[in-house]
Amino acid sequence: MEEVYIAHISEDGRNSQLLEDHLLNVAQLAKKFGASIGVPDMAYGCGLAHDFGKYSDKFQKYIRGEFQGKVDHSTAGAQFLWKRQQEYNIFSLLGAFCIAGHHAGLPDYGGMGDDDSTGTLLGRMKRRVLPYEHGLERVSYPNKIDSEVFLKFKDDPIAGALFIRMLFSCLVDADFLDTERYMLTECVQRGNFSTIKELEGLFFQVLTKKGYFAPKSDINRKRTKILKKCMNMGVGKPGLYTLTVPTGGGKTISSLAFAMKQAITQKKERIIYAIPYTSIIEQTAEVFEGFLGEDNIIEAHSQIEYDDTNESMEKKRLATENWDAPLIITTNVQFFESLFANRTSRCRKLHNIANSVIILDEAQMLPVDFLKPVLNTIEALVKYFNCTVILCSATQPHLERNGLLSMRPKEIMEDIPELYGFFKRVQFCDEGQLTYQAIGERLRRQNQILCITGTKAEAGEIYAEIKDEDSFYLSTNLFPAHRQRVIHEIKKRLKTGITCRVVSTSIISVGVDIDFPEVYLELSGLDSLIQGAGRCNREGKRPLKESTAHVFSTEKIMGSRFMKQERQIMAIVQQQFKDISEPEAIKKYFDELYKAKDPILDEKKIKELSSEMAFAEIGRSVKLIEDDTKSVFIPYDEEAQIIAEQLRCGVYTRELMRRAGRYIVNVRSSCAKNSLGMFEKLCTDGYATQLGEDLAILTNMEVYDEKMGFIYKHEEGMADFI
Repeated sequence: MEEVYIAHISEDGRNSQLLEDHLLNVAQLAKKFGASIGVPDMAYGCGLAHDFGKYSDKFQKYIRGEFQGKVDHSTAGAQFLWKRQQEYNIFSLLGAFCIAGHHAGLPDYGGMGDDDSTGTLLGRMKRRVLPYEHGLERVSYPNKIDSEVFLKFKDDPIAGALFIRMLFSCLVDADFLDTERYMLTECVQRGNFSTIKELEGLFFQVLTKKGYFAPKSDINRKRTKILKKCMNMGVGKPGLYTLTVPTGGGKTISSLAFAMKQAITQKKERIIYAIPYTSIIEQTAEVFEGFLGEDNIIEAHSQIEYDDTNESMEKKRLATENWDAPLIITTNVQFFESLFANRTSRCRKLHNIANSVIILDEAQMLPVDFLKPVLNTIEALVKYFNCTVILCSATQPHLERNGLLSMRPKEIMEDIPELYGFFKRVQFCDEGQLTYQAIGERLRRQNQILCITGTKAEAGEIYAEIKDEDSFYLSTNLFPAHRQRVIHEIKKRLKTGITCRVVSTSIISVGVDIDFPEVYLELSGLDSLIQGAGRCNREGKRPLKESTAHVFSTEKIMGSRFMKQERQIMAIVQQQFKDISEPEAIKKYFDELYKAKDPILDEKKIKELSSEMAFAEIGRSVKLIEDDTKSVFIPYDEEAQIIAEQLRCGVYTRELMRRAGRYIVNVRSSCAKNSLGMFEKLCTDGYATQLGEDLAILTNMEVYDEKMGFIYKHEEGMADFI
């Protein structure tokens, strides 16, 4: 009787999937995905060999429960290709990488001295592997697989590494999907979203209904002109574009209009909208939902959890895994870290990034430490993976001027200086150096005023000068739900004319629709100053001469070395330009900034690591946010106390953790001058009870202030407030 080889047994144990069926299913699905990046045959070859190791007696005993322990079934298929370099040429290497990593993640290539105990590709190629000959008897493996396409990357290691990740993505997504179909007892409903064509029709229908094409004021006529220009340019060729629109010009909707037109005319699969801050994703999603409906918007970022008990929400949750939806809203962190990742869960979406329209909002916020590899990757998406990319900004960094882009982006707008003149709502005034006391005196003289500082410590110092019932403090020292309550109160006071003085970190500059008659801004980077000034005369209802952004510095220079460097560059710009918000001043600022920061624009040497095919090391290195913080839950009100009790009982469901996030303050877990960071000190001093490695519950509410939030300090603790 012929041996039966099993790939999977269903969750309920009733059904088993034949191994050859799984290999053929994955190969066909990977081939379909591979077509989007021009390598269907390579993707097919990866899929067909990926589980050859499961043909061994050892694995078959393991899956039937007759053997306990680990079984490495991934290395066998990788070695099958590795040993056939004469037949398959460069595909032997590419396929070996993908198959070796299809569970543990893409490995580093390694060195010739690596032995079989290492996890590198070269080390694993020396292992004794499970026999896979029965696989060759049951599946017909192609005699030839063309891989010459990879040769075009020989002088572009970052693009070459991205190509391998794309191929890897085709394999792992196909494997996930076919396995899911057999393993889960209940049928999983993926997809069934509106098509891009349907979304485009709906979008322009709602634009018309909302009066975008029949403006009744000068400002709306100008916004409509910007919108129409984006629509006209959207039917152009795929490529790299910039969209430079001042604050108030309707950049969000206009960029989506461009993307819709581009997606239809150039037959793109999806639109991806990437934003630097999680704090404005919800706001952007709400704007898009107003045009396209809630069911068609997928948010893919760390702060979103979809309720899987609701069919519509479950469909969205599944789409966040591989971005198989027509419109994705995500963060720069999620987008770029995925493009440099080696883990299967992060990489499976990559093939769905190919042939997309990608909008990168706030282009000046692209990560400085990784700017060169990030821009190299953006160009690779355009050049090799059929993407159109739009760099959007009110403070466009003009990256091509600094030699950071080899492509020359095409600007969508015309007569940008005229646009900036029209939308100018604030005048800047350089106040020089001021003491905290002097700033406090100025703030107290005003009925409604905002002051934005670069650090929490400085915000605290200035707030102490004006603290009373009509004054408010905002920073991440307040947990999110507390911040929202404070912002709601501020908005109510601004609307009704009640006294309202606010001292905040830059947290108020992002995603908070708020309008003060006057603002004070601590000297910082020009993009931050312009963003902060956007909280003054936001609606343009006051005369320009009555709307001032006062720029000041303090005698204590706080903040990181990068913040200090930005202030030094701003001092140069202030000397040369009377109006620091004009386009030429913005160009000057970024020219000087990138010149000064050139040594760190690829600080982790990602290009060098890419040439070494060090995928695992790159995946560990590319962290856009170096997070050395841990979470402290604040049991502030009745709802929070109920959540705290569940946490103490060990309940950690996705829904509970999402609710808990509204009451969490993040504090540093490491400190340069102490062996213990604030998180550890808080627990050892008896102010909090640690529940896990990264979570504690505050037990002494004396260190959480109604006005200033988390106020705990230890001996060397001021660094934690920066």
